[in-house]
Amino acid sequence: MLELKESSILKLNDNYVLYTLDIDQGMYWLFDIEEGTYFDLNEVSYFELSLFDGKTSYKDICEKVISKYNCKDTHVITGDLKELLEKLHKKGIITTIKKSGGKK
Repeated sequence: MLELKESSILKLNDNYVLYTLDIDQGMYWLFDIEEGTYFDLNEVSYFELSLFDGKTSYKDICEKVISKYNCKDTHVITGDLKELLEKLHKKGIITTIKKSGGKK
């Protein structure tokens, strides 16, 4: 189980790369460069995954998603995001990294 704190720093694992092709409404993918597989993404998923840069805290990610999509019900957004993070962590797509003075 993924333990998340507001200060948790999240990162895409090194074998995953995000890519977008901005034609018409945009096309978004997440590539696993080791396995040669990919996932089709929508704009929201692409935006969220782009925030898992190894620098941005979970709290800041939530705030950026809420701000970008002008969400009124923050509990729904944070719950949905946490559920997504659990799935991505279980599949090995994201990991938490240490923040200075903190634990994984």
